[in-house]
Amino acid sequence: MGTEERKRALAKESLKLAGYGIRRKLPVLGAALAVPETGWTKESSGTDVRTLYWNMEEVLKLFTEGTAHLERTYVHMLLHGLYLHRFRKHDCMERIWWLACDIMTEYRIDRMHVPGFEWPIPGNRSRWYRRMKDEKAVFQENRLAEWTEKLREEELRELEQIFRRDHHGWWRELSDGNGVKCEDRRQQAEEAGRMSEAVHRWRTVFEQTELLNEEHKRQAGGSAGAGTEQIVIQKERGYDYRRFLKQFAVEREELALDMDSFDYIPYDYSRKMYSRLVFLEPLEYKNMRRLQEFVIAIDTSGSCSGQVVRRFLTETWEIFRERENFFRDMRIHLIQCDCMVQEHVCVTCEEEWEAYLNQMTVKGHGDTDFTPVFQLVDRLICEGELANLKGLLYFTDGDGIYPDRRPDYDTAFVFLNEELQKGRAPSWAQTLTLDIELETET
Repeated sequence: MGTEERKRALAKESLKLAGYGIRRKLPVLGAALAVPETGWTKESSGTDVRTLYWNMEEVLKLFTEGTAHLERTYVHMLLHGLYLHRFRKHDCMERIWWLACDIMTEYRIDRMHVPGFEWPIPGNRSRWYRRMKDEKAVFQENRLAEWTEKLREEELRELEQIFRRDHHGWWRELSDGNGVKCEDRRQQAEEAGRMSEAVHRWRTVFEQTELLNEEHKRQAGGSAGAGTEQIVIQKERGYDYRRFLKQFAVEREELALDMDSFDYIPYDYSRKMYSRLVFLEPLEYKNMRRLQEFVIAIDTSGSCSGQVVRRFLTETWEIFRERENFFRDMRIHLIQCDCMVQEHVCVTCEEEWEAYLNQMTVKGHGDTDFTPVFQLVDRLICEGELANLKGLLYFTDGDGIYPDRRPDYDTAFVFLNEELQKGRAPSWAQTLTLDIELETET
């Protein structure tokens, strides 16, 4: 075995050991390790999302410095894939976007508090985190990019030296999996198809990782109310909100052809025994998991303007209008409340929802008390008006009087963005920040 082959074998073994270490320290990332392929390059290590390209010399150098150094670089590249940084939309220079993604990735790893992953956090990174928080920078890729654009050149170079762990040139163009740029159109089309499959796998793993992360937090005794401070698995807004709503779905049968349960035995028998007769009997009902009954409460106190409320309802409607999210006989209770219930409307179809949005008037503008909504919902449950309620979504800025006890149904307090959030939800409630910016009028 030559020197090059020996180095390659040692590098492969080093990566295998790093993978074992990641599975042991961060089991929630176990599925993510199986998504990308492994390739080798003479350039610096990096990923194009489909493949992790490793430079043998860099792998061996990191492993020699300590397994944790290689593991951290490995996790860094996995998170670039998990959050699909290469394909996220942005309005800044390439260099700024790359740096923002690196800062956010390292921040997520630091928030995992993994022993050996440079924990406690080294002084240089900790100092920059403190500055970001002092300057009210929002820890989200696009918002960090806006903050980074204001820095001086020497500060950008320092941040790149501290937070960059891989080469992002792989984000620019399609390669064939061996680090070779695709020149031929046919080759580009084939690689684009493979890249699309990789993106689909990453999205699937992303959902699984979220569920596993929540399960580990529950097992550790973590409270759901701390969700906004856990910025380890942070999602794209629309994708996250859609998945968040689906946790309130119920499973039941609905009139639809269920081809997944199709019995192929009579079909195969008829094809063998008859020349012009085929036995087909798909089920007419299919088990589906969708939203059925739902309560949306809207804080209409003086601190929540009509523009803010309409922006939230518009965002929610864009998800609800998709047929896959609701059963045909849906029931959405819309409640406006400041310190008392101002309006209660039950919507049962898309037409009623659109009509409500078109003529909606925000009522209230007083102080904020959340308890009247919970009292109303409890009464509707007792009267049988709400028979299958899975959850209540309360849109607010968080500044108000909360109930003393946890209700019998799941509750989530939703904030438009961090800047508009003024209060903190109780520990028994879930929280979600949509990170939606309001359009400024000119």
